[in-house]
Amino acid sequence: MDLELTGKRALVTGSSSGIGAAIVRMLAAEGAVVMVHGRDEAKTRAVAQGLVDQGANASYVTGELSQEEDCARVAERALEVLGGVDILVNNAGGMAAVNRPDTKAETFNRPWLETPWDDWRWTYEQNVGSTVRLIQALAPGMIERGFGRIINISSASATQTEPDLADYQPAKAAITNLTSGLAKSLGGTGVTVNSVTPGTIATEGVRSGFVEWARQLGWGTPEWAEIERRFTTEVIPQPTKHFGRPEDIARMVAFLASPQAGYMTGSNYRVDGGVCRSIN
Repeated sequence: MDLELTGKRALVTGSSSGIGAAIVRMLAAEGAVVMVHGRDEAKTRAVAQGLVDQGANASYVTGELSQEEDCARVAERALEVLGGVDILVNNAGGMAAVNRPDTKAETFNRPWLETPWDDWRWTYEQNVGSTVRLIQALAPGMIERGFGRIINISSASATQTEPDLADYQPAKAAITNLTSGLAKSLGGTGVTVNSVTPGTIATEGVRSGFVEWARQLGWGTPEWAEIERRFTTEVIPQPTKHFGRPEDIARMVAFLASPQAGYMTGSNYRVDGGVCRSIN
């Protein structure tokens, strides 16, 4: 299937590694003109250069999207370099305990009652604030041209909560909710808005974390295939007995970004191996 993405201009936030990098590579492979975004300039530039070396039209921009000024600068840079943005993928996210530059916890999952409000504020700014600001900056151009795709990366924890994760789960719930409302607000403009909910995706960081978890569980040092099988059977049961790959998310995003998906808006698409227990 030709996704008709040749020449479409895409900004993918948080695309210097992991899921975001897979998304930007997939869009570039389909012929889109892409802008890579990240916090670390060397990593972000390397992803963009790798795409250029493969013949893609790629550029990059850096910025800390929890900061209002950086959001504005990233949007301005995208408009300046690309001449407009047809596809906005809001992938940058994370939670304060892991990602906040000025303070990090010893554990990623602070107890709910011990999560300071400053962490809530940072996580909301990083997830919700950046999404809202970039949409408000870039959607008007999409409306003017009569075509646009806004794709927000959510989380299973938006609807299927776990203990603690106090600041992260509500922020992702807001992402899923605003996606539905915005789709209705932009009805008839040619701009669609959808969210994608990944399951456990075996990025490099996730793999190393599960290897350590397996060690703590007394499993020794089994091969990755055995780690996946045991976790998805014994610890995080799901119908597919393996975790996802970044490309699984990228394929869904690429389809939603295409003109082929013009009848799909206001929805949340789960790519999670069936781990979520509810129907919707």
